[in-house]
Amino acid sequence: MDAPPRPRGRTLATLTLALALASAGCGTPPWQASQSPTPVPSASATPTPIVNDLAKGSLKRTLRAGAAVLDVSYWSTLDLGQWTPGVPKPLNVVVTATLEGGAKGQQTFLSAARASTTATGADGVPQVLDAVDDSASVAPGYLISKPNSYQQVLTLPAAPAGSTSVRITLTYELLIQSAPKADTYLRQATSDTIEVPLATAPAATTTP
Repeated sequence: MDAPPRPRGRTLATLTLALALASAGCGTPPWQASQSPTPVPSASATPTPIVNDLAKGSLKRTLRAGAAVLDVSYWSTLDLGQWTPGVPKPLNVVVTATLEGGAKGQQTFLSAARASTTATGADGVPQVLDAVDDSASVAPGYLISKPNSYQQVLTLPAAPAGSTSVRITLTYELLIQSAPKADTYLRQATSDTIEVPLATAPAATTTP
């Protein structure tokens, strides 16, 4: 006796359920689909602080050159608002020295002073300007042992158009007596650096 035919509706429903389960297995699980990626905050650029060593009008520094301790003062007779790229800039320098452990009457002389200026523009590219040299016109040099001092105005050269700051490196060369009243000397040198931003030159106005 032949077996009775199976209901076709039940077979079709079973096949549909199997296909649905297979499709669900290939998709993204619901607990993952509902999650969105966490945005990563972008790093913000930190602005470079502006250095102005003459912001208070003058600057005092203490430098060392062997046994000599130098007290140095800087200022300018030209208002910093007029320190624009295209003009020379006067820098007043005063230097006086004391000797640590030196004998009474042992003297210190400044044989040379040098100011080297580097100008930098908004593009960050440095440009070295002509150096300013002041070599002593007397031997062995200018006496700077306290209460004596070296006082000079070093005129810095004009910077190229578009410069935004200058970096000034000052070098001091000394001759120190090996003993009081001796004609032999010890040579020492030291340097210092100051930075000053440049003011924007006013735009030229035309008269109609």
